[in-house]
Amino acid sequence: MPYVPLTRAGTIAPIVAFLDRVGSSSPFLATAGLPPWIATEAASEALIPGTSPARLLGAALRHADIPNLGLTVGEQTDIEILGTFGRLIRSAPTLGAALESAVRYSTTITSNRPLRLRPRGDRVDLCMSVADRFDPRDVAWQQDNHFCLGLMIAVVRLAAGPSWRPAEVHLQTDEAPGLRDAESLAGARIAFGQRETMVAVPRALLATHLPPVPPTEIPGGVEDWISSAPARSFAASIRQAVETLSCGEDYPSVRKTADFVGMSVRTLQRRLATTGVSHAKLVAQTRFAAAAAVLKQTNAKILDLALDLGYSDHANFTRAFRRWAGCSPQEYRSGCGRRPRGRKRGKSAARSTSRKRLGAR
Repeated sequence: MPYVPLTRAGTIAPIVAFLDRVGSSSPFLATAGLPPWIATEAASEALIPGTSPARLLGAALRHADIPNLGLTVGEQTDIEILGTFGRLIRSAPTLGAALESAVRYSTTITSNRPLRLRPRGDRVDLCMSVADRFDPRDVAWQQDNHFCLGLMIAVVRLAAGPSWRPAEVHLQTDEAPGLRDAESLAGARIAFGQRETMVAVPRALLATHLPPVPPTEIPGGVEDWISSAPARSFAASIRQAVETLSCGEDYPSVRKTADFVGMSVRTLQRRLATTGVSHAKLVAQTRFAAAAAVLKQTNAKILDLALDLGYSDHANFTRAFRRWAGCSPQEYRSGCGRRPRGRKRGKSAARSTSRKRLGAR
């Protein structure tokens, strides 16, 4: 069964930053079905629908006439704003190493847009293909595809300088009015309707050193970040969506989750049923993960934790926890072998830990 494509929230950070510079991103986030907190730096590693960049760009285009919006946003991006993915690229010593990092970690930042490098004589082609079906004539998808091209150009410019222009590019979309007139593509051979999006990079640039940056520490480490990559199964990808939504005020209803991933409630329930799980079970699993993290990491009172997680009292939470873990919350805390780091009270305990787990890797 097809998984639901997901992407890190860091992929919309350049779009949000651009929209904030020319006005405000808030109304466009709402139109795109994204909560306002998802645009914060702390949430950059949270997983959101893979359609989110297209939704956001499409919402902006409906309210403002910004020529070549996607390409402009992409090529002006500070690569580090993409989160861990961007920092790994930026910390590479040379352009060649940066491109290899981009390829290696492309499926850790988004599940449906793998990158690859294709050697070709005196150049290498940096290629990206959108794995799921989309309408190449749809304006929002066009801008999203152009945004990806702009990001690829921005990576090359880390070594080649801000005035570098590619000699050849390919796009998966149909021809878009005005794109051939874009300054950054002046003189380039542009081919539309291709199987992949591609920018040609001169092989001579690969050994060029990137400007040095201070060492960057990845919270939890790179392996931990990789382990939280977008899932490639339907139930697991829905659970990741539930985890993201759970960082809001409440654990999501099935309707809220369905709206978030862009399908009907009935379709979501039917597809989950074929995998042997229900939306309620995924929410329960998310609650357990949040509870286990708080019990391991803090001295929060178990009653406070139960109320944070939506239980009416200590006893109901304890019974549910026993079903999950085979022991009581207190026994789980005592047996984890780690001393809690501090005390969090009230609403903050489970919610704060969930946000850290999803947004600060």
